[in-house]
Amino acid sequence: MVNTNPITYPCGKENMGGYKPFVLFVPTCAVSTVPTLPKITDESQDEHYIKAIGAFTFKKEDGKALYIQCTDKTVKCDAETQGEIEGQSFNITGEFYRAGSEERYSALARQINNTSGYLILEELNGEQIIVGQPGLPCLVKPSMEGGMTRTDRRGYKFTFQADSVAPKVYLETKIDIDDLLS
Repeated sequence: MVNTNPITYPCGKENMGGYKPFVLFVPTCAVSTVPTLPKITDESQDEHYIKAIGAFTFKKEDGKALYIQCTDKTVKCDAETQGEIEGQSFNITGEFYRAGSEERYSALARQINNTSGYLILEELNGEQIIVGQPGLPCLVKPSMEGGMTRTDRRGYKFTFQADSVAPKVYLETKIDIDDLLS
């Protein structure tokens, strides 16, 4: 069902961009169930087009999403259309940055490289979005910046990409960050 109500912008509504300075990464090999978009029917409401239902089920009892603290104001996500008329989808791309040259960051870059999965970003209003769906996983490409002068920032830049039927997919069942970090 197509929503025929006028789409207007309420006066005074906040529209600040950006994401909180962390991402969560869930490798496809670590989970047996992933939140997914429901099938669209004639009775589908707006949220059915953009809300992934269900929750992650990890294969191991102690499995959980990998929390990656990012440098503030470096998490970015965009969606552009791709494909031909009547065959279009969205190309989700973005990046995040982790400053520092610790060995564990290099290990993370190696672990996440060539690993398909699902990336979770959290908007400033607390809404969580998932990049990647079963069959259309998110791929992350890490790179290291060593700096040339003493004032240069050193760290790891991670770019990501996934194909999607929607420009942004929200999680209906959010991941509890406090629980994840405890």
